[in-house]
Amino acid sequence: MKKFLFYAVSLLLVLPAMAQTPADAPGTTTSTPPADELVISDGQVARLKKAPSFKNKGFEKYWKWVLSRVQYPADMEEQKVEGVVQVRIIVETDGSVTVDEVLASPHEKLTEAVTRVVENSPKWTPGIMTDKESGLDYPVRVSYVLPVEFKVRPQKLVDPTIGRYNGQKNFKPYGS
Repeated sequence: MKKFLFYAVSLLLVLPAMAQTPADAPGTTTSTPPADELVISDGQVARLKKAPSFKNKGFEKYWKWVLSRVQYPADMEEQKVEGVVQVRIIVETDGSVTVDEVLASPHEKLTEAVTRVVENSPKWTPGIMTDKESGLDYPVRVSYVLPVEFKVRPQKLVDPTIGRYNGQKNFKPYGS
């Protein structure tokens, strides 16, 4: 009876787990291409032969480049205006970058700061697709969503006791 109960419980635990895994046919894969390799062309989703690149890197390199150059408008920082500016950018067929649409922005001046950097950015290597009929490669427009977060830096506390301990060797504050 113990064996029967053991097998019954084991079977009840294993069957649901087996139902969760897909049954692949031999020779097929379930992997999907990365999102930056897909593009909509003539209303159809197609795969890029080569994704656009910025300085021989991808979108993440461009995003970091933009973040390093965006200036927080001084009056917005004083007013403590924070938030995320999201713009849809398009890498054109000639490699230039344009702002297509502002998706979200807490203030117009923050949008202008991001747009200014994007419009003055260096050219990309455009995305390439292959024509199915002729087999020739041609550049295509590819869009990305670029998020830029603006956050007010916290003010430094002015604590007169900090300077008192800077020059003392091996000083450990209480509790450390």
